[in-house]
Amino acid sequence: METARATHPRRAPSGALLIILACAAWSFAGVLSKWAPWSALSIIGARALVTTLVFGLSRKSFRPSLSRGNLLGALGVLLTSALFIIANKLTSAANAIVLQYAMPVVVILIYWVVYKQRPGWLDVGAALLVLGGVALCFMGGLGRGGLLGDTLALLSAFTFALVFFSARLKDADPMDYTYLGSLLASLFLLYLPFDRQFTLAPQALLAVGLMGLCLTAGYLLFTAGMRKRVHPVTAAIVANVEPVLNPIWAFLFIGEHPGTWSILGAALVILGVSTYSVLKNRQERRGAAASPA
Repeated sequence: METARATHPRRAPSGALLIILACAAWSFAGVLSKWAPWSALSIIGARALVTTLVFGLSRKSFRPSLSRGNLLGALGVLLTSALFIIANKLTSAANAIVLQYAMPVVVILIYWVVYKQRPGWLDVGAALLVLGGVALCFMGGLGRGGLLGDTLALLSAFTFALVFFSARLKDADPMDYTYLGSLLASLFLLYLPFDRQFTLAPQALLAVGLMGLCLTAGYLLFTAGMRKRVHPVTAAIVANVEPVLNPIWAFLFIGEHPGTWSILGAALVILGVSTYSVLKNRQERRGAAASPA
């Protein structure tokens, strides 16, 4: 008598996990931008060009989709990339990343104001916890950067929120608006002939090339995650792994010691993100079980 073997299909990665992996890829931008001597505008254009080419091939079309939702998402992609790189040149990398990651609070506020969706206690608690951890990570660095750089970094929190928010719009697709935003950002390459800091030195080319690959890998993972219908609030909160990993790479590759506060902050964010992901998953399962078939 033959016994049938139960087959268990391999579970696909969750949307939240893909968002976390995307932010891990993006987290190398701070270190790599310090290695790249080019001006901010040239770096923006060069790394966006890599993303444009890869996403155009992935879409099997280089023709942009100009729906209202895609235009909003593309604006978020374009401005976030530009503001972050410029801010990173004008202030410390710590300031740039921590101020950008006020973004989860912005996403929660957008949903509260626009959709009248009051955030749950789990969302608010997780947002406050991870923001507290991020603040600990860079407590020693805040206030040391240039005022203009800090202001631009804070503005990038609002534009970054658009990237997450747009993914849930009916006429928007993350693949399409990431392509369009990168296409527009690649126009900054027109500044290259005027860039006095431009050099073809191997280190500069390697740094800029790696920035392009990290940006592209991050957006590919982000697109896959958001296509799984991850709620923007959930995605925004778990994305806080990026400002934690950023100083870790700085320590490993350029010898910048993160310090006691950064280590404590990193632990707090990892704890917050992990706990939130588990509790949110349980909450969604209970909701699905309670809903009528």
